[in-house]
Amino acid sequence: MRVLITGAGGFIGKVLTRHLLSGTKLLDRGGAAHQIERILLVDTYLPKDRDTRIDYLHGDISNGSILKRLADWKPDSIFHLAAILTSAAEREPAHALAVNVSGLAQLVSVLSSKSNPPKFIYPSSIAVFGGELPDVVNDDWAHRPQTNYGTHKAIAELMIGDAARGGNIDGRALRLPIVLVHPGPPTASVSDRIASVVREAVAGREIVIPLRETACIPVVSVETAVANLIVLHNLDVKRLNGVMVINQPALTISMSEIVASLRVELNSKILNAQFKPDSALEDIVASWPKRFVSHRANALGISADKNFDKIVRHYITSLPNV
Repeated sequence: MRVLITGAGGFIGKVLTRHLLSGTKLLDRGGAAHQIERILLVDTYLPKDRDTRIDYLHGDISNGSILKRLADWKPDSIFHLAAILTSAAEREPAHALAVNVSGLAQLVSVLSSKSNPPKFIYPSSIAVFGGELPDVVNDDWAHRPQTNYGTHKAIAELMIGDAARGGNIDGRALRLPIVLVHPGPPTASVSDRIASVVREAVAGREIVIPLRETACIPVVSVETAVANLIVLHNLDVKRLNGVMVINQPALTISMSEIVASLRVELNSKILNAQFKPDSALEDIVASWPKRFVSHRANALGISADKNFDKIVRHYITSLPNV
């Protein structure tokens, strides 16, 4: 099987690549399991790997020559992770639109095939939801995005669904909450400000927590997110019953519980943690659902993390690979 990963140099892309190269088998549309023969990694920056199954393509998916090379490569499956994220999308809306929406439309166009539609797996986002939300948000809650990034993700879901309806791709999407733990370097993103709490604690440095102790956030580990993207890829399309977008069930945890988990996992009763709430960040977090759930996920084998301790342990064990 030939697999294309766009945005492969990013946080999720690196973990997904490792999982696929570790012996993971992917199912084709007929349900037959296949070993990975080749993986094409696409991004503006790509770390090198010694695995001979990897091909590299440096560039932006909004570039016409890059798109032609992807079409010529003819992947069986696509994991489309490339995106301009929230903060950058607000600073550079035109570039974000070119990558997140126009680039996606062109990618779907060049990879479509009525005779052999490729599987097209897409990580959407909790950011498609916004405005006044209940504490619990399920798969079917109305989209009211409040950012460029969230708007682009909502458009992308509709575009992928329409292409799948037309039989051009076999599209599936998983809406992700905050994905942890980004290894750094630090960024200005909301999710990274949460990730930095874990990074700094593991590094033995003082941690400054930009939210109140009682603030609750919906999270998923990168390992669980990647495992569930693969589960979603391998599902028989009949089991989806025409619904191609599913919420990634989240673990809801308070900031005080995160600190308690870090103390346990790091065997440190004197972890130096200071709570210094940032009002702007608090407003953003307050606009999110406290519980991000799915009525469909469990029956399909898509699960949440059971506790935060495991997320911390995953991060510590991943450090040699960063």
